[in-house]
Amino acid sequence: MDKHVNEKQQRNAILGFIGAVLFMLGDCLLYIYPGRNMQLDIDPVFETMPVWRFTTSAFFGFLGMAFMLFGYKSLYEMTKLVCGKKMQRFMLLGAAGVGGTAFAHFNLGSLLPLTYKAVLSAKGTVELAHKTCEAIMTWITPIDIVIIIALYVQFIVLGYMVLSGKSGLSRWFILVSPIGAIALGMIWQMIFKGTVLEGAWGACESLGEGLMYVTAFVYWKKIVLKDG
Repeated sequence: MDKHVNEKQQRNAILGFIGAVLFMLGDCLLYIYPGRNMQLDIDPVFETMPVWRFTTSAFFGFLGMAFMLFGYKSLYEMTKLVCGKKMQRFMLLGAAGVGGTAFAHFNLGSLLPLTYKAVLSAKGTVELAHKTCEAIMTWITPIDIVIIIALYVQFIVLGYMVLSGKSGLSRWFILVSPIGAIALGMIWQMIFKGTVLEGAWGACESLGEGLMYVTAFVYWKKIVLKDG
C-alpha cells in the first residue's frame, strides 16, 4: 500500500477522534451543572443555566461533525480493504449519520433548553414552557432516531470486521468502541455519584463514537508496520 495514502488515513482517524472529543466537550456543557438532572429531558434547571452553554455546545457539535467526517473516511477506506461490496454499500449509510450528528446534537442538547428559556423570557409560564418542549420533542424525535441509527451503522460494520477476524486486529478491539465507552460511563457514574461531575457520564456516548476511529487508526498503523 502507498505509504502516503496510509498516513493520510491515520490522520483522518485522528481527526475523527478529535471530532468526538469536541462532541464530548459540548455534552459536558449541557450535563455538568449544579442541580442538573440527567434523567429529565425537560429540566427546570434550564431556567438558571446560561444561554452560552447551549449555544457553545451547538458550536462544538458543528465542529465535531466536520472532524468526524474525516474519521468516517478512514473507517470507510478500511471497509473497502476488508469487506465485500455489500458491506461497503451498507457502510455508506454511516456517512448520512455522521453528517447529521450536528443536527441531532443540537436537537437533543440545545434546542429544548433554549426553547424553555425563550418561553419564560417571553413571560410564559413554566407549564407553557414544558408543554412547548414536549411538543417539539414529538416532532424531532423520529428524525433524531434515524440519524442515530445511520450513525451506528459504522459500529455494526466495524464490529463485523473485528469479530470476524477480517481486520487482522484482536477481537478485544470490539471494546475500543461504544461498548467500552458505555462501560467507562457506568464506572464514572458510580465514582462521582451525587456530585456535579456525575453528569459527565452522559458524554461517554460521544467518546464511543471517537473510539471507533481509534480502532481504524490502529488498523492503518498495523499495515504500516507490516509493510515496513
